[in-house]
Amino acid sequence: MKKILVVDNQISTCELLQKFLSQKNFEVETITQGNPALNIMKKRHFDIIISEYRLPDIGAVEFFEKVLKIQPEVFMIFMSQEVNLKNAVDLIKRGAFNFLTKPLHPDELLEVIQDCDKLKTSFTPEASFANKQPKSRENGKNEEFGFVVGESKEALEMINLIKRVGSTNFTVIIEGKTGTGKEAVARLIHKVSSRCNKPFIAVDCGSLSKEIAGSELFGHEKGAFTGAITKKTGLFELANGGTIFLDEIANLSPETQMGLLRALQEKLIRKIGGVDELPIDVRVIAATNEDLIVKSGANCFREDLFFRLSEFILKVPTLKQRISDLPLFIDHFLQQTSEELKIEKPLLSEEVKRIFNRYEWPGNVRELRNVIRRACLFIEADNCIYQNALPKGLLDALVPIEENGLSKAKNERYAVNRLDEGADPDLKSAARQAELTRIMEVLHKVDFNKTKAAKILNIHRKTLYSKLKVVNLAY
Repeated sequence: MKKILVVDNQISTCELLQKFLSQKNFEVETITQGNPALNIMKKRHFDIIISEYRLPDIGAVEFFEKVLKIQPEVFMIFMSQEVNLKNAVDLIKRGAFNFLTKPLHPDELLEVIQDCDKLKTSFTPEASFANKQPKSRENGKNEEFGFVVGESKEALEMINLIKRVGSTNFTVIIEGKTGTGKEAVARLIHKVSSRCNKPFIAVDCGSLSKEIAGSELFGHEKGAFTGAITKKTGLFELANGGTIFLDEIANLSPETQMGLLRALQEKLIRKIGGVDELPIDVRVIAATNEDLIVKSGANCFREDLFFRLSEFILKVPTLKQRISDLPLFIDHFLQQTSEELKIEKPLLSEEVKRIFNRYEWPGNVRELRNVIRRACLFIEADNCIYQNALPKGLLDALVPIEENGLSKAKNERYAVNRLDEGADPDLKSAARQAELTRIMEVLHKVDFNKTKAAKILNIHRKTLYSKLKVVNLAY
């Protein structure tokens, strides 16, 4: 029998929940304050805690943190008369299972409690995930995906969350800066799910204009619009039974967001120009490098869609936050690139190692990968990579260091730009260099969000990619 602790300063709420849940065969205890509840938890185990957000003697965040220290496996459900979106999401990010609005609806509460039970049953670290998780080498590399898991505290916490949510059907929002590996995380979630033998389809929402998004996601019938000369199967239909990964979901137009919300709520889609509704069974994983709460507050992203998507929120740490994993990533990308180029695996000079540790890595793992790939084209005779093989933009952006009590200039000039090395630049080269400098300034300003950078530069996102590829900086 599941044990539930109800914490609410209103005695009437406690009595109501105790009566209802007892009738549903749960063992229920109630209490009106947070600190006495913590004392009870030290003596007795509970499976679920249902707590009022505004307790009279302790704040919700502090109460939740203390609960987790006493019983880390407990499922925490908060409730409140007035739900503040930011507060609710903050608690869910910290690990709360759900946040409900008062007055509680009995069926909704029972469904949430049943979801707790399903999640606990499906998550068995020793058995369920052990049979499905990709084999890893001792140095933290994932052989099956070419994905470096890492061994830092942050990486292990992330993997633990992937294990926890992977075997469920929850929709997931993956939050993380550009280049942190959000798609790799989404693929890992899919791999450990019951849908692992079904399709995984990744969609770059940043490249979907509102004119084509509906057709790409849901399909269209022949003759639905000018140019629709054949019937088209949408990506949701192609992903049926599997997982669809919506990268940079904040870029979807309001019209497309509405269609996505309906697909999530009704599990039905309708092709553009069609009449029939098609049932779908697709797990949605969305990724964003923006704050969707801010976007929803500014009416740029639907609040109801956010709640539908955020059954589970997983945050991917930046490379700087897991800097102890840097050697693992470097070794992996050196090995990967040497195999691709069919050369002996190179070494990094001590100076390059120091530079890598000082650099902020705004483009994260993706930037590191591209820097390594570029550097492997300039290996010296001793099979070593030196600082003159690194991009000028990286060297210019180095974090200042203190030496003999004096601060070095932020942008020490370690190397010249290989685009113009050995000669005075002509007009075309100078223009290209000025263009690249401006692009890098904007990228750093917007934290390497290419969609925002393209808008500021007034160029298409694909044009920005093309210009960065010329100098091997397309991260």
